[in-house]
Amino acid sequence: MLSHDQKKYIKKHIRDSSLYEMANYLKVDEKIISEYIRKRWGEEKLTSKLSYSRETEGTKRWTWKSWIYILILAILILITYTNALNNAFVSDDIAEIKNNPLIGDFGHIISTYPTGAIRHIIYWITFHIGDLNPAFFRFGNFVFHFGSAVLIFFIVRKIYQKSLVAFTAAALFAVHPAIAEAVVWISGGQYTQYAFFFLLSLLFYLLSDRKRKYYYFSIIFFLFTFASHPQMPLALFLIFPVWEISFGNLKKNWKKTIPYLVITIFYLFFSLISLPSRVSTLQSVHYQERGVDNIFLLLPTAISSYFELLFWPKTLTLYHSELQFSIPSFSIRAGITILLFVAFLVTFIKNRSVFFWLSFFSISLAPTLTPFRLNWIVAERYLYLPSVGIFTIVALVLSLLVRLKKQLSAFIYILVVVCVIVLSVRTIIRNIDWKNEDNLWIATGKTSPSSPNTHNNLGDVYGRWGDKQKALQEFQTAIMLKPNYADAYHNLANTYVELNDQERALENYKKATEFNPNLWQSYQNIAAIYFTQKKYDLALENIQKALSVNQKNLNLWNNLGIVYLTMGDKNKAKEVFSQVLSKDPQNQLAKQALIETSR
Repeated sequence: MLSHDQKKYIKKHIRDSSLYEMANYLKVDEKIISEYIRKRWGEEKLTSKLSYSRETEGTKRWTWKSWIYILILAILILITYTNALNNAFVSDDIAEIKNNPLIGDFGHIISTYPTGAIRHIIYWITFHIGDLNPAFFRFGNFVFHFGSAVLIFFIVRKIYQKSLVAFTAAALFAVHPAIAEAVVWISGGQYTQYAFFFLLSLLFYLLSDRKRKYYYFSIIFFLFTFASHPQMPLALFLIFPVWEISFGNLKKNWKKTIPYLVITIFYLFFSLISLPSRVSTLQSVHYQERGVDNIFLLLPTAISSYFELLFWPKTLTLYHSELQFSIPSFSIRAGITILLFVAFLVTFIKNRSVFFWLSFFSISLAPTLTPFRLNWIVAERYLYLPSVGIFTIVALVLSLLVRLKKQLSAFIYILVVVCVIVLSVRTIIRNIDWKNEDNLWIATGKTSPSSPNTHNNLGDVYGRWGDKQKALQEFQTAIMLKPNYADAYHNLANTYVELNDQERALENYKKATEFNPNLWQSYQNIAAIYFTQKKYDLALENIQKALSVNQKNLNLWNNLGIVYLTMGDKNKAKEVFSQVLSKDPQNQLAKQALIETSR
């Protein structure tokens, strides 16, 4: 029998909810609700409700309207991102793909198992199809993004049986500029990839109440989620029990959620194993300072910044470095964060549907909100999957306004269309910033003047343009902002070499190796300077230091052989060049030098 509160809920939602939705929310059988509707409103009302019921949902899934919505999503993404397809390799793309000698090596894929295999498989396939054409690599991001938008449409429609709500959420996701970084930046593609597999896992979980085999598909794709990104999925196992709390029956289905926890624990083990390496990389490559951030400062800063990006995406940048706020400004941001926590409590009691999507946003963002300095405080690519929760809430609110204020429905529909157009235009403009290295760092310099990384990269830009003095200024600014920034010292030294100032070059190369002993390029360049000064012992010492860091670099071995040959030690030179040829039989420099050792 239905309780008084359950009957009250049905009366309130009889006009805008299906039998399936009401039964899920109330956790009762649809037949009980059907019988109540028949007695209370009659057979005609029951028949209209049955048209939206769980039994007929499957027959409606692939109507012509569904194909139209999917086609529109495809057109939106095509219009929004076409101007980015032929963008060049930028930032991490250069080392990860363009200059990566292992990009076409299948053995490298095996070495990345079990946390990064899928990404490297995609790179391997793409390389063998289109060589090093960036358009081929970026196209994979576009495919995953389109797939995620379609999955959002089906997930939201599955829950609410409302195509317009589902389409609104998916359309906002498809074109929003705040998440464009993960789509346009090839190296950011791991975010589109893991999101796609998680959404696929979630959809099959929702469908598993009909067919058991869908549950197994959900488990498989959850595994693929972790094989796409090592850290971001670590909290996603929580979304399944939250789903049961919000729409299902956790008491009945809690066992279904256990495999997701087990998989997460398995991958957490590998994440902990690789943690020292990640910390080392952050400190030696990104020069991240050690320490623990104040969580009460970090959370308001990050959460409010993400809401700002979603609702007013004016300032978009690779490095969100401008995170120092006045006391009044921070107070507002702290208030926004407090409101989010209050919203959790209120919606848990009053509206489990909104509670689920708030949880979706927070849970998928949680791995980045740690005080341990393992991530950037704010990065647009982190927002890719979490944004789904906010876009769905926006779509639900707009749908509610249409029902409550039908006279405003036309205005609301026009507003949605205008928002989608404006967001698309903003994304198209943002894509231009990612066109090449010069565009990216010039744009980042305008938005992130406090970032030493920005100034270091701007120095490279001005150096390529031939403005050596401006390059010196940018490298020096980077060092001023981060005194232990070895890369900036190295680049500053490179510029002094180009200006024929060898003493200052040596001084800065030595500073670079002092702050980063693994910076083999500095040792190599120190050796080159000493070689031109005929200080062969010092050249030998530094080339050996470079090789101690990077033993696989055949150019370094060739340089070592040349130093030995110049010093008159032909036996050691012969040994070195023979070793190079054993690894690279076509190495012309080693062949010619080996002849010299025999004279």
